[in-house]
Amino acid sequence: MYISKLSIRNFRNFRNVSLRFNKGVNTVIGENGCGKTNLFHAIRILIDESMPRTIKLHETDFNRSIGGWKGNWIIIQIEFEDLDSSEEAQSIAMHKMGVVNDFDHSKGTYSMYFRPRIDIRRKLFELSEDEFKSKELLEEILVDVSLNDYEAVFTGRGNIDFSDDLNYSQYVADFDSLVFPNPDDERADIYGVKMYGISIPNEFACTFAKALRDVESDLRSYRDNPLLNLLRDKEKNISIDKKTHIESQITTLNKNISDLDEVKLVSSGISQSIKETVGETYAPNVRIKSELPDEMEKLLQSLKLWVGDSDEEDYEGRLWELSLGGANLIYLSLKLLEFEKIKKENKIANFILIEEPEAHLHTHIQKTLFQKLKNERTQIFISTHSTNISSVSAIGSMNILGKGNRKTEVYNPAKNLSPKKIVKLERYLDANRTNLLFAKGIIMVEGDAEHILIPTLIKKVFGVSLDELGISLINIGSTGFENLAQLFSEDRIRRNCSILTDNDMSIVPLPDPAERDDTTYEKNCRQSEVAGIARKVKLDSYCLDNIYVAPFYAKYTFEVDFLRSNNSYEVIAALKKEYKKKTEIDKIEKLLKDKSVAVSGKEILRLAEKFKKGWFAIMISDEVTCITVIPEYIINAVVFSCQSFNDATLISIAQYRLKSLSIRCFDGDDKDYKKIFEILNAFASHAEALEYYKETLPNDVLTALITKINAKGIK
Repeated sequence: MYISKLSIRNFRNFRNVSLRFNKGVNTVIGENGCGKTNLFHAIRILIDESMPRTIKLHETDFNRSIGGWKGNWIIIQIEFEDLDSSEEAQSIAMHKMGVVNDFDHSKGTYSMYFRPRIDIRRKLFELSEDEFKSKELLEEILVDVSLNDYEAVFTGRGNIDFSDDLNYSQYVADFDSLVFPNPDDERADIYGVKMYGISIPNEFACTFAKALRDVESDLRSYRDNPLLNLLRDKEKNISIDKKTHIESQITTLNKNISDLDEVKLVSSGISQSIKETVGETYAPNVRIKSELPDEMEKLLQSLKLWVGDSDEEDYEGRLWELSLGGANLIYLSLKLLEFEKIKKENKIANFILIEEPEAHLHTHIQKTLFQKLKNERTQIFISTHSTNISSVSAIGSMNILGKGNRKTEVYNPAKNLSPKKIVKLERYLDANRTNLLFAKGIIMVEGDAEHILIPTLIKKVFGVSLDELGISLINIGSTGFENLAQLFSEDRIRRNCSILTDNDMSIVPLPDPAERDDTTYEKNCRQSEVAGIARKVKLDSYCLDNIYVAPFYAKYTFEVDFLRSNNSYEVIAALKKEYKKKTEIDKIEKLLKDKSVAVSGKEILRLAEKFKKGWFAIMISDEVTCITVIPEYIINAVVFSCQSFNDATLISIAQYRLKSLSIRCFDGDDKDYKKIFEILNAFASHAEALEYYKETLPNDVLTALITKINAKGIK
């Protein structure tokens, strides 16, 4: 028996999401604040025996995107598969056709509804039946509703997914049309059957290992210390004779310590000092006594872990002497051992929830830990924002959480992909590429030069990094763009992905082949151009019906287009550090500044080949400044990928550029950038400040960027 699906409605980060899970290890990945902890909390409400059965939720537990919470329901539903024939498992078996005695014995559901009590729901139903119903009448019903008017109900056997908007509107509430169902029509096939006599969480073995920030503190805790939980379990197995003998020894030891002459001397000294201070009449009797616990349970609580690093076999110390990673590893190991204890108690299903196990753990430990966690009879859920763990996770068992507008979106990267394609993607995604799973936008390139130089261009020209914009730049190397781009679609990851590639137009004029034979160089150029045209046709066709993927092309190649964007200065400055002879530098400079692409393009490609493209890009990146020109196709790709260009970000870029341009600007530019900076900062609103910037600097790269953003519709 395992959890195959989780649906959440209106709970914290989640307005209406549905997650699919598989047997074995499942990974939930996402950035900080996207709701990984809240997701685990939702699961634990239904399956963790240690959670309180009396659910107390607050107004803040309702998702903020729904507007008013009053009248809405919080719904958490879990679907199980591979149910066995036990009474407990069959108590949640699904209805097939809404007939109580007709079950699908292999599947089951267990749900929690946090909903208004029946008197409120009756009033809402009566309103929906009123021919004069209105939003004003609805408000009259809801205005005095409080959380005291809500109830938490647990049911099994329901067969409706309330994360679906149509189902929620039909069977819970449609606030737009003012339609509410009759609460006296229980509809067990829809909402499920209330659970009587069986506590479903008691039938599960569930262990939760939370994300640790202070392991030492948690291991000192009486309630949450997994070491104490293990010891408590063993305490009942100690024979009475052993307990009596040890407790007797402790009693004797306490007496011997208390009767030491040195202890008695301190005790009498304290008594004498008090008597001299307040007199015999008011002085209390004082005695120092040893109080080592003499009860077996308390004695076991006093046991502490002594540890040592693996490379110091002869030394053991207290826990705080160990590295944070080592301490976290010990805590997690204790939780797993604790789970093995409860798993043996004849439970119908076993679950482990591990929250962000990567905290302070070395890369190799993260990967090894994940790979060792597989357990045949246990379903495991791991939340993470570690690329190391995600790189060894099966994308078929992965759910990605992404921040939306006051709600979290859920992506399944393997949805509707064939098993063959999934296997290939899993082999391809390593730790350097799985960061795309955490990104708000993606730019794919196929060369080291782009991978090295583009981040520098964005940072030096705009003053923000690609990371700050939430963009991952992925170098796919020789792997086809389509193989990785298939992750981004309406079905799978709904994030924009830009593909940057070369059009490979010939840099030299190509004669009609019927007139004469090509030279070797012309032949190579012609072959590249033909391949470039074919690649463009293929990519354009691939991206045509996918709003999440778009190609952007250099007219020639990245190096040629960079140079032809008026960036000869940067290239020449880099070469001056490599060449010593002035005559050689002058010769190269003349070629690079030639207006003909047949001349300048040929020279930049020669230099890229001479120094190797990656190293050549590193050389040039050192010379990039705020006035370096970013090729337009690259800016277009950034605009398509980025969803973070809000007014605050654009103002930050404007301020950076004005400060930078006041120090370094184009020859002949006599604008007073310091004065423009002062005026910009004096505006009351960002929108007005940006309008001023565009009007004052119509030819600036930021003005071009804002124009492209507005054309795209980003606010």
